[in-house]
Amino acid sequence: MEQKEINVRKYPLLSGFLFGILLSGCSINQYLPEGEYLYNGSEVKIEADDEKGTADLSADVNSVLNRNTNKKYPVLGYYPIYRWYKFEEKLAEKPEKFEDKEHWGEEPIFYDDDIVDGVNTLIENRAANEGFFTNESDWTLDTVENNRTISAHYVLEVAPAYFVDSLRRVFTDSSIARRIEELQPATRIRKGDRYELEKMKAERQRWQTELRQQGYYYLQADNFLFLADTVTGDHEVDLLAKMKDDLPSNHFKPQRIARVNVYPNASGRDSTQTYGAGDTIRVGGVNVLCDDCPLRPEIIDEAFAMRAGDLYSPERHRVTLRRLANYNTFRYIAMDYEQMPGTDSLLIMHAYMEPRLKRRFEGELGLTYNSADYFGPNVRLAYVNRNLLRGAELLRIEGEYTLAQFLGQQGDTRVPISQLFGLTATLSVPRLWLPKRRKLIPRVTTSGTVIELGGKVESLRMNLARFSSDILVNGLTDLANTLEEDQEATESLALTQLRAQFGYTWSRRITKSHSLNPLSIRFQNPVVSTDEVLDLARLSNLAPGAGDGAQAGRFDRMLVFSPNYTYTFDSRLRELKTHSFFYSQFVSANVNRVSPVGTDAEMREAEISTYPLLDSDFRYYLTLSSTSQFAVRLHGGIAFPLFSDRAIVPYFDLFSIGGPNSLRGFAPRQLGPGRTVPFPNNLLTFGGFGNLLVETSFEYRHRINALLEVALFADAGNIWTYKTELSELDTDFRTDAFVGDLALDAGIGFRFDLQFLILRIDLAQPLQTPYNESLPELQLPYQDAREVPESNLRLVVAFGYPF
Repeated sequence: MEQKEINVRKYPLLSGFLFGILLSGCSINQYLPEGEYLYNGSEVKIEADDEKGTADLSADVNSVLNRNTNKKYPVLGYYPIYRWYKFEEKLAEKPEKFEDKEHWGEEPIFYDDDIVDGVNTLIENRAANEGFFTNESDWTLDTVENNRTISAHYVLEVAPAYFVDSLRRVFTDSSIARRIEELQPATRIRKGDRYELEKMKAERQRWQTELRQQGYYYLQADNFLFLADTVTGDHEVDLLAKMKDDLPSNHFKPQRIARVNVYPNASGRDSTQTYGAGDTIRVGGVNVLCDDCPLRPEIIDEAFAMRAGDLYSPERHRVTLRRLANYNTFRYIAMDYEQMPGTDSLLIMHAYMEPRLKRRFEGELGLTYNSADYFGPNVRLAYVNRNLLRGAELLRIEGEYTLAQFLGQQGDTRVPISQLFGLTATLSVPRLWLPKRRKLIPRVTTSGTVIELGGKVESLRMNLARFSSDILVNGLTDLANTLEEDQEATESLALTQLRAQFGYTWSRRITKSHSLNPLSIRFQNPVVSTDEVLDLARLSNLAPGAGDGAQAGRFDRMLVFSPNYTYTFDSRLRELKTHSFFYSQFVSANVNRVSPVGTDAEMREAEISTYPLLDSDFRYYLTLSSTSQFAVRLHGGIAFPLFSDRAIVPYFDLFSIGGPNSLRGFAPRQLGPGRTVPFPNNLLTFGGFGNLLVETSFEYRHRINALLEVALFADAGNIWTYKTELSELDTDFRTDAFVGDLALDAGIGFRFDLQFLILRIDLAQPLQTPYNESLPELQLPYQDAREVPESNLRLVVAFGYPF
């Protein structure tokens, strides 16, 4: 979706609204009950003779300070409380209208002795958890009458901390003792370390995780106890690790899978008694119980990493769930275990799956508008079959149509109408179509084979009257005669594109995925009524190139063979951590055969251009707290000639920049290449495309509440041409001009979490436009550049995060 430029100065109501919000943060005193004060949080000061370890203590203690505290935001103040009271007013005035609505804002929290006393107890407990067993905390209050607030100030006095002198492990079960002894080298509790309760919890969790991997299904972290003895020594602790008394016998024994029962057609009324012996199919190491099974039994068997006779494994359990989910056939998947009657070391595994509807039709209707004042509908229809051949094959046939029509008078523009027709068929099979694939299954978590066939036609309607000077100057006699006969004559210029791709996807770990397409072929061919229409398009910059009769043009016939590989790493797929990374690397090797078409095509020889194309996307996320995050993105791409004189890159492989997920201060394709001014027709013109891309974005995100998140951001980048012609272009990348060629913007964004999607509203201000200062000295490679776009504040509406 393209952006619409908005000048905030032209909207006084918006300014008044923002000003009203600022004032509202200070206007809640009138609503507060008499004698009540808002609790404004607290702070703590630690007094210790020995500072060793107090830094960790300070962080731990501060984490409990502001519980049950009113949230106060910069500039906005207590705006959520103001909203709460406004709703109360509305409810009192019109109860029939507001009684069923969700309450606005946040309910105020008033000062209470119990709150402060409870926090004081928590502070002392946290000090003990950090090894400061001898401690005392007290508080004083700070009252601000004007603002009707009370704050608490705590002073925590601690004696020197206690340190671990010894750790003994006493386990009555010899198998448990032996296995935990094997884990001892990686222990987190060592002699001389300060006593920390969190380390002991982490050690118990580590034991549970490792023993679960060895089949101890029933073993829990809280089955282990740590006892501390502080009597002996000088501020020293002797620790004893043991298991709880009276645990059931199955907690001490590895559990082996006796049977695997799979119910692939389960519903709410299904149970293990629903099916008889005739409904059971044994394949591999599983029992498939169903009538009218949605999947072939051997396909179900391939998904299960755990079989009868195997030890219980949480990792294999997770792999099985991921494979079943990857089938995209089931709406509900559940796996549980029960003790086999009469035993304490055998489990029966049950897997229940509820199938989705096999067939589905999807539709989407939208409207598009771009900065060149083109407007029109977009229609997308799709047929989906989730289980084409009872092997979880996903077939998707999708068609689309887009119409973009100039909003002004049809005679005022060269291209009054643009249309796009597209049709794509994709078959995704959740397994590798390779010889001996059964041997490959244990080596991957999920895998798939993807076949894609598609094509699209982009069509421009050309208003010949607006091209009259180009027709006369270049001697296009047939078009001149047509125009002479009919001043409203039009011609169509279409570009047909066909593509076919075959490849594989696989993943061994949840954070890493791979995609390899050894066969990828794209073909494009212009469709015109006469060669002169194509010549006119080239000469008038609708399809630059071939202007001197030698160079290849964008609308020449191209056949591109481009095998490609994509590697993706995303640490966010694991549990939330302070530092998270995302990295995607796309590599393709392209061989492009360019066959001239149009006037004098026989005078020009076909040309073969080989070019690798690289696209790298790196993102880093620093989680500062549960409500704050800093995010950085670096994105770059390049297509460069290899074994050929220049890179002839079809425009569907070229890069563009700008828009909601790029430089938000600029419309899509408003920038580049280099310092070029954008073209007035933003539909299919060459302006705004390049074969070298550099962009970066920075964001600080702060969550206000469950609904609203605010972000401060800055973006920078541009696109360039690089070795696309035999001679240098003004749009080529140059290291000495790199900084001056960068476009910059900054702004503020608001993200509304609506549960089912995130609505994003960004306000972005361009700070540097590379075509402003250098425009008078730049000899543009193409004609008819429009005036430099204004650098006003831009409003961007989009869905989801920008990165």
